[in-house]
Amino acid sequence: MSGSSYAYASGRVSGLEESLLTERTWNQLITAEDRDEVLRILGDSWYGALLQSEDNLDGALRSAVCRAEEELVELSTDKNFTRGILFRRDVRNARYLWKNLAAGGEGDVEVEPPGLIPVEDIKRAWGDSSAVDILPIRFQETLEEIKDLQSPSAVALDTVLDRLAAKVEAENLGGIEEPVGSLPSVKIELRNFLTAARRRNEELTSAAIEGIMLEGGYHTPSDIAEAVRVNKLAALLGEKAGFEEAAAVLDQGLESGSFLAFQRESDRMILDILERASGKMFSPGPLAAYVLRRELEAAHLKMIAAGKAAGIDSRRLNARVPRG
Repeated sequence: MSGSSYAYASGRVSGLEESLLTERTWNQLITAEDRDEVLRILGDSWYGALLQSEDNLDGALRSAVCRAEEELVELSTDKNFTRGILFRRDVRNARYLWKNLAAGGEGDVEVEPPGLIPVEDIKRAWGDSSAVDILPIRFQETLEEIKDLQSPSAVALDTVLDRLAAKVEAENLGGIEEPVGSLPSVKIELRNFLTAARRRNEELTSAAIEGIMLEGGYHTPSDIAEAVRVNKLAALLGEKAGFEEAAAVLDQGLESGSFLAFQRESDRMILDILERASGKMFSPGPLAAYVLRRELEAAHLKMIAAGKAAGIDSRRLNARVPRG
């Protein structure tokens, strides 16, 4: 894609970014009295039309992410980049379907529009070995791994599917110029340290800890397993430049037993990368940043709505969501 094409696309994205929620709106959402007020506030925003056309908030948020992805497909002429974004949608559909089917369901769950793999192919591959070969190799490997699990728990399924998501993202977004190119490794690094911190008291063997880690972060699974063994998790994370603040917050979480602040700092780091990427006009950065910012915005809105429905107070939500 030429520099002039990127400039045109970046100009379009600048207009789209105006529909992202403002700091003022985030403050209103976090301090809202209840879930109904959250929906009222969103009804007065760009999300209002989606809420009217969908049956529920989850559907509206899925539609918001899909719309952002479709804008990218329209604007990008980089086939690898476009494939990477669309494969991420297929990964999400595989998660919805295969988790339901593994639990004994019929696969009749809500899914997103297909990316590059027909939804029916993902569903059919579960019970039809002849259909497995239709899937890309990464999906085939993941399905085989799931089938090999004995009475898989939701956690075990998520671990396998997280591995698929990480591989797809690293293979397709990791080759983009910085800062977007660093995003897969940053996300894997933060996810691995959070997982290790949460499970450090379960007396897992080093091999078991390594088994729940993802490859592709800045520290290897064996490094992290050893840090758990010698109680040096935060110190190890702090060795990587740019992760010093995250390491300090992780250390506090290890003391208190709560990792809300670490999750907040992790999301803040990702938002910072996307903010920097959105300013690189002659690159795919603004396109990627817009899609990923919309995706993270949707995730934070789900957290706030769920928190309000559960009666969680604004202080606790503010401690988790890096908005406002």
